[in-house]
Amino acid sequence: MTQINMPGEEVERLGVLLRRVIELIDTQASGFSPADVGLPLVRSGGEFDDRWNDGRFQLKRDSKDLKDACEAIVKAFADADQEMGRSLRGDDK
Repeated sequence: MTQINMPGEEVERLGVLLRRVIELIDTQASGFSPADVGLPLVRSGGEFDDRWNDGRFQLKRDSKDLKDACEAIVKAFADADQEMGRSLRGDDK
């Protein structure tokens, strides 16, 4: 008989990792002194910050959608497992 493994643990782990990604997206810039890094790096850093700010909202929203989907999949697996257990026991609840 072939056993089918539901990827619940992997999906749950992905949800945890996506929560961490969302937390990291919200981190603030560390700040730096232009005198410490020099003008070329200040300019490059400023350009990066501008681009990051533009993409931050979309990345956070998409990551949240993926996290929510992972949580829904894990819940669906658990619900199906419980339903299967009730069915095998003959419970009608």
